[in-house]
Amino acid sequence: MGKRVKNAGFEEGGQSAYKTAQGSGKKPMLDRVKLGEGGRLVIPAAMREALGVKPGDEMALEFVDGELRVKSYMAVIRELQEEFRTLVPAGTDVVDDFLMERRNEQKRADERLDRLHAEGLRLKDET
Repeated sequence: MGKRVKNAGFEEGGQSAYKTAQGSGKKPMLDRVKLGEGGRLVIPAAMREALGVKPGDEMALEFVDGELRVKSYMAVIRELQEEFRTLVPAGTDVVDDFLMERRNEQKRADERLDRLHAEGLRLKDET
């Protein structure tokens, strides 16, 4: 008799064969997975494809109202970008503002260094 191999939770059997475009108004993807050794889950291929992720990509997990939500890092970045857009008035160029602020800081630092250098030279001449 053959040796039975213990299921470690990494197999991709039993996946749904359908694909659903997220936000298309169609029935959301739903699949049943089994929690494997060490709490591992296998995300079905169709769902990985819909998320735009592949093995080795980092994911964001969020626990909200009793649900575990899995997001790609790109989805998190897009959410943050949308949130920050509401904080910046329309027509504001944050890059130009940042660069102007940085140049002003550098100018103040250069002026301070010039003052200290001149003071050091004056003290050297007095001795």
